[in-house]
Amino acid sequence: MTATNLPWDPAILPRPTRDPARLKSDMATFGYCLIEQAFDAAEIATIRQRLEEQAEAERKGGYHTMSYVQDAAGLNQWVNMLINKGMAFQAALFHPLIRGVVDHVLGADYFLSEISASITHPGSGLLPFHTDQWWMPVPQMPGADYRRSGDITRTKTVTGPPTPANHPINPPMAVNAMTMVADFTEENGATRLVPYSHLSGLQPEPTMPNSCPSVPASGPAGTVVLWEGRTWHAVGGNASDASRYGLVTLFTAPQVRTMQNFTLGTKPEVLAEASPELIDLLGFKVWYSYGQTDLLGAKLAKPAADLIGELKP
Repeated sequence: MTATNLPWDPAILPRPTRDPARLKSDMATFGYCLIEQAFDAAEIATIRQRLEEQAEAERKGGYHTMSYVQDAAGLNQWVNMLINKGMAFQAALFHPLIRGVVDHVLGADYFLSEISASITHPGSGLLPFHTDQWWMPVPQMPGADYRRSGDITRTKTVTGPPTPANHPINPPMAVNAMTMVADFTEENGATRLVPYSHLSGLQPEPTMPNSCPSVPASGPAGTVVLWEGRTWHAVGGNASDASRYGLVTLFTAPQVRTMQNFTLGTKPEVLAEASPELIDLLGFKVWYSYGQTDLLGAKLAKPAADLIGELKP
């Protein structure tokens, strides 16, 4: 679809900026925003070196991880649980501009749901469009039948066009921040976004055709693109001769089960060096009694080895 017949004016779409007010405004209006040069060349070089080493070792070791949204050729690679795979990746968790946008969208309390790498290798195709909160039940009128929360799957959602709704919809419950560890271009598979789709209250069809109007989140390495949980997006196809590296940090509201189970899966040596802020972000923080493991009123969940078991007087 050419710029002349897009359902929006390309001239008003978000551009990379470091203005906090503009970032928040872009997120509210379009469902996404871009931070200009969030990380400098040296920081990106450190992240990329560690990521390339890890990705190559995992491929050679047979740990090539697929996601639920995967290209038919299997050329996209995900490197999961980066919390265990290098301190360099933690820089994306505490960047003030990233966290400022997340604070604005989700509020004072939230957890890290995922920290992974999305690597799009040459020859991969455009992935299906989806949202990061496909699991949300839609609002219903009192007394009306409803879609059971436990019956919702990625292929059993309420779908429709990405146009603004004229009735109440769910608020955002997630924010995804993708750090561009390589230059993101339309040719090499930059994340594609559908402006205004966050206002529809609907999900895209699981096999949304490639003709769905969208824009590439393009920018030089060090740029960060953020989108909220209702925004339609997809990994673009890579028609270049080089891999596209992105660092994914997904934040979710504290009521939501996280994609990666950090309380179970974070290595002890990582926790031993973790700051109190990181411990909270990983979900060890008890949120109004949710996430507790033993004593009521505890601020942090304790591992099983430290808990009281069966007792006798």
